Parts: sequence; C-alpha cells; structure tokens
Amino acid sequence: MDLMSTNAKGKNVRDKDLLLYGTCVEEHEGILEKFKNYSKLSFCPEKEHINMAFYKLMAMMSVAKSLTVVTVDGSPHCVQLHYIADEVKRYSKKNFDVVHYIVRDGKIVEISSEAVKTSRYLYKVEKLLAAKSSEEKNE
Repeated sequence: MDLMSTNAKGKNVRDKDLLLYGTCVEEHEGILEKFKNYSKLSFCPEKEHINMAFYKLMAMMSVAKSLTVVTVDGSPHCVQLHYIADEVKRYSKKNFDVVHYIVRDGKIVEISSEAVKTSRYLYKVEKLLAAKSSEEKNE
C-alpha cells in the first residue's frame, strides 16, 4: 500500500504493526516477505517530501501498535524515513516501538535508534571517526 493513499486510521492501520519501507526495497526479492504480519506502507522521498510522510505517520501512530522502517543502505533519500520515524515517536503522545532495518548486500540488518540519531549530526560522526582513527594509530 502507498503510505499517502492509505486511510490514516483505517482497518489497515488500527491496532497493526506498520512497516514503512522505501520503494527501492521492492527491487530486493524476498525482503518484504520477511515482514508477513505487518501492514506494509511504501513511500518514496524522491517523489514526495518527507514532511508529508511525517504528518501522515503522526496520525497513524495514534492508532497503530508499532512502526518498523526498512530502506536500502546508502540512499540519501531513504535514510530520511528513519529520521522521521524517530521524530514521530519523539512527538507522539503515545508510546510505541520503532525498529530500524536496512538492506545491505541483499540482507536485512537491524540498525539501532542511536545510530540513526547520531547519523543526523555530522559533527558527532566526525568525532567518532576521529576517535576510531586515533585508536587505530595507537594499536
């Protein structure tokens, strides 16, 4: 189902575990089948602005159970889906789980919310890289 065409409080959302995925994930056979019990919602940040998805998800998560995000790794567009999922959780009055996955070399890899949050701040990433470089020099 397309995120923007789905009723925000309809039968496919209410009391469901939602899977938000970047449309590029469809190019990887078998990935979406691993999420059998989810209401699957596709979104393409190259086609529509992520603010549209943010507001739609805010409404949906008032009635849904959880939110899982799956995108291809390395996409500067799709990474934004992870960012808005965490923002929806942050601003929502309801407590729910958010789980992040990326598709890397045809496999699903779980990514922590902390990694998602850190990746938004280039200064933090730069400090981590500098610390890693320093450790490698000391070895």
